[in-house]
Parts: sequence; C-alpha cells; structure tokens
Amino acid sequence: MQKEITCTECANHCRLTVEQKGEEIVVTGNRCPRGLKSGTEEFLGQRQVVRGFVRSSVEGVGKIPVYTSKSVPKGMVYKVTLALKRVCVEHPVCPGEIVAENISNTGANLIVSEQ
Repeated sequence: MQKEITCTECANHCRLTVEQKGEEIVVTGNRCPRGLKSGTEEFLGQRQVVRGFVRSSVEGVGKIPVYTSKSVPKGMVYKVTLALKRVCVEHPVCPGEIVAENISNTGANLIVSEQ
C-alpha cells in the first residue's frame, strides 16, 4: 500500500510518498527528519492533517479552503472538523495566512490553502 502525503511540519511542505514494505514503513521525499516522523504517523493513522472549509463574510467569497498547520491526534479530528463550522473569516485572506490559532486546543493553527 502506498500513500501520497503533503508534510506540513515545516515550511518545506514536502510531497511525501509513504509505503509499507513488510513490517517497515518507508517514507521518501522528506527534506528533514520531521517529514519522516509526520509521514509515518499519518500513514499509520495515529495523527493526520485536517483539511476542510470555513465560512467567509467577505462579499463574493463563499467558502475558504483550510488545513491544520500540523497533524492532530486521530481522536481529535472530529472535534476539529466541528470547530471549522464556527470559524468565519471577516476579511480578505491569502494562501498561507492563519485564520485561527490553536484550533480545539490541539496546538495546530488553521491555515488558508490555495484555491
């Protein structure tokens, strides 16, 4: 089994390829050790980056795509997705901008992704 993951642990945003070979989890594409750890955790389902949409009160902008700045524990994913419904952006935003800090007390910020 092979999975493509975008690492968000640092500013590199490496495109990781993670696959399981027997008992071993092999991560490629990482430019730093944090990518290795992040890819392994997300592949095993222990943690994952949450992606979704938040509302906007800016005229002409309906929903804004966002993602968490780092992986959150699997047990917190549902809580984070519920919190997305309570976020409303009231000003124009650019990709990479933080729209909510420490979402659901996970230590992860909510960041605007590219359209």
